[in-house]
Amino acid sequence: EEAPQESASPETPGNAVKVSADKVFDYFREIASIPHGSGHTKAISDYLVSFAAERGLFAVQDEWNNVIITKDATEGCEDAPAIALQGHIDMVLASSDKSTDMLTEPVRIITDGDWMHADGTTLGADNGIAVAMMLAALDDDSIRHPLLECIFTADEEIGLVGASGIDLSELKSRRLLNLDNESEGVFCAGCAGGAEAVFEMPVNRKHKAGRCLTIRLSGLVGGHSGADIHLGRANANRLLVRALYRLYNTVPFRLAEISGGDADNAIPPHAFAKIQFPAAVDRNLIESTLNQVTGEMAEEFRATDPGMKWEPEWEAVSREHVITKRGTIHLLRFLMALPTGITHMSAEIAGFPQTSLNLGVIATEEKLVRAVFMVRSGVNSQGQYTLERLACLAEGFGADFTVRTSYPAWEFKENSPFRDLAVETYRKHTGKEPKVEVIHAGLECGVLSGKLPGLDCLSTGPSLENVHTVKERMSISSAKNVWNYVVALLGEAALTVE
Repeated sequence: EEAPQESASPETPGNAVKVSADKVFDYFREIASIPHGSGHTKAISDYLVSFAAERGLFAVQDEWNNVIITKDATEGCEDAPAIALQGHIDMVLASSDKSTDMLTEPVRIITDGDWMHADGTTLGADNGIAVAMMLAALDDDSIRHPLLECIFTADEEIGLVGASGIDLSELKSRRLLNLDNESEGVFCAGCAGGAEAVFEMPVNRKHKAGRCLTIRLSGLVGGHSGADIHLGRANANRLLVRALYRLYNTVPFRLAEISGGDADNAIPPHAFAKIQFPAAVDRNLIESTLNQVTGEMAEEFRATDPGMKWEPEWEAVSREHVITKRGTIHLLRFLMALPTGITHMSAEIAGFPQTSLNLGVIATEEKLVRAVFMVRSGVNSQGQYTLERLACLAEGFGADFTVRTSYPAWEFKENSPFRDLAVETYRKHTGKEPKVEVIHAGLECGVLSGKLPGLDCLSTGPSLENVHTVKERMSISSAKNVWNYVVALLGEAALTVE
């Protein structure tokens, strides 16, 4: 399928050339052909190094798979201060088909009118479109710009790992445009800090004979655990635990397995459990109880998750290695006690979440059950307090608790010359007034600015919907608009003098 064709754009301030977006979409498709899920970014990192070598550009690759590619200033623009573009090279892997191996298979892109989406998987526009725009900028000698440093960071989706490890000591830029925002015309100038918190509850198992019931929950909308947390969507892990707890209090059972979610930073849209009852259990009682509790939850979330689907299925009597009854109810009580969702709203910004946490993943192993959270807060002390509360729950229930990764909030700056330039360029280029905001999600700007005092950051990007889910999609026209804006901003940045 051919990439969308871009008509010539109007002349842009500081760039008197007409720059097509064709290369952006070409590179986006090329990126999609290289599997690049979080934790598996070596191939795409090596691709970036090869890209630079083929064009005679200077590139640095580190142990985290981060890559920085530098392009000299356009002739006549050498005196303008350097500028950096930045985005991350990893993507959240989610698929509606369990047979799809996203670690080895390319993303299959479908164009539908003004939208791009994938065939039953995440699209990876978060943040592949940023990578594509940076490559297109590096590959086009007609674009005027100062010294340009393109920063490609790895493993943003699993705790801003690459940004935390990257060495910026040689970076010349003190102006940085992050391309990981998801609403055209919106500039992000601050964000929440975050932490990945992990519980591990030890369990004891015994071989027992009985009749197993599998329960599958699917069809939930899911979404980003920061940007969408205020929408009140159902969390599949939370709903499944509620159903299991109600069932246990009707007829005790032994848990064989519980699992749900794909990533700590995604609201889980699906979950699964396998439980064992005595062989002679009253199946009608179990089914009526399950129908009642699932019906209640379907009614609660009818506005946000109308596609909620529960699928119980009985199995033949068999002998299974299951968690003891005592261990099962202890685990269920623990999971029921874990908070998820918004805990504090901002007192300064109406309707804006200040602190939240998301029970993104539940996984079962032979000797433990793991629960993984993403904790977010725009106030570092409140985020720390939330982690301390979780640690208390772990201690009270006898679970192990660790904080794997954390990053600070990116605090809004009243004085930002780069933001002023970006906003004024947007006005001149589009004739519209942009929105400047802070967001309840993690961006790498906070980590990067913490490493490099004086770094003036801003974030923008094209309109994306339902990121981190199989319904992720990107507006093609919006991607073109943002590309044209980036070209305009590079041109304006080339005209500034220190």
